[in-house]
Amino acid sequence: MSLVIHEQRKPKMQPFYWVLTFEMHVLGILLGLAFTIGPLILLYFWANVWTWMSLAAIPAGIFMVIRLSKSLKGHIWNNTHLDEYLLYEDYIEYERWNPETKDSLRGSLRIGDVKEIYYGRYIFQFSYAYKNSKMTESLPMAELMPIMYLVAGEGQAERAVAVPFTDPMEANRWLEVIGRRGIPLYLTSVIIQDLGDESVASLLREDEDLERAEFDGNIERQFRPYLDRLVQENEEEDRELTEEELDQLEYEMKLLEYEEALQKRRSAFRGTGLLAWLVFPVQFAVGFWLTRQAELGNADPEQPLYPILLVALSAILFFFLVKWMRWLQIIMFSLVTFISFMFLDFSEIETDPSYQMSSMLLALAMLSLPVVALFYLGIRYVRKGRDAKNLPPMPGPYQPLPETDRPGFESGDRLSN
Repeated sequence: MSLVIHEQRKPKMQPFYWVLTFEMHVLGILLGLAFTIGPLILLYFWANVWTWMSLAAIPAGIFMVIRLSKSLKGHIWNNTHLDEYLLYEDYIEYERWNPETKDSLRGSLRIGDVKEIYYGRYIFQFSYAYKNSKMTESLPMAELMPIMYLVAGEGQAERAVAVPFTDPMEANRWLEVIGRRGIPLYLTSVIIQDLGDESVASLLREDEDLERAEFDGNIERQFRPYLDRLVQENEEEDRELTEEELDQLEYEMKLLEYEEALQKRRSAFRGTGLLAWLVFPVQFAVGFWLTRQAELGNADPEQPLYPILLVALSAILFFFLVKWMRWLQIIMFSLVTFISFMFLDFSEIETDPSYQMSSMLLALAMLSLPVVALFYLGIRYVRKGRDAKNLPPMPGPYQPLPETDRPGFESGDRLSN
């Protein structure tokens, strides 16, 4: 039985990011449970109009629990079902997982059947979560990492096995075993998104920048100058782009701008905006005024109407003023409201009207979360037209120019492969 020479496995998420991801999901699930069970508990102990209204938060809580539970289950699955590649003396075994179907694809490839090797790059998404780094170190969201394509077979039976790496030295170790068999080795600039695509081999051969290489112990010594040369050639290239190339470049720019805009809209803090933050100083000023009026005897500190109106109107105004809505803003509003009301207490005597009014405001801030969630859902529905208009337009699928519209194409001409 052959022994494993090298093993390449998709890395697990770093403990810090894994714990952070797990904790955020658990906190969200607990919040959803609070929305689901909390109103029932409040209604049992304090039966009034306010607690009856909070029952409407139960569907939102159930939705949050189901959605976040599925998301957490998906993260756990992705972190435990890892692609694996085993290199033996004469063959390769691999197991790849499909996150959509949750199925695994197992296979093997005899090294003697490999007729071409391509070395290039692939996009490693969220690479920062898989690398050891310092807390203050800034890391990119994605990185270009080494990848090796092994092409075997002929015609319909042709296939390409992609072996992705997170360390160039690992690629060198594999090439030390495979490259000594005299198999043609090429450097490619093509970045392939779907590594399981059946057309990978043809996509690699169609690379206009393909370059033959000889493995000398460190493939990066050839690949880095190769990349630098391509970048320099693109910068110095004087030729005008064809209409088809301009069309494709414009589409790629639109796609990049769309992805960047969507990434920005995932931030609840960035989406709040200055106008929405100004709600809290106004809310504090009105709360201060109510507490002062209670102290002067002009307001009943046991009457919850004005505090309820203050919190409700502040929440409505806050959600109308945010630049875009994210569910985390529900917690943000309730938390900032509670913290600001903590500074309204003028007295330590429980019978003092100012103490009673500030306590009423604090209690409402603590109990407001389910109702604030209802306001959020309602205003999100009302705002959906405005928010949809503010969304960046999603580029449609790329439509290459028809062959008859390409420059220099005439009927009867044969297209080159």
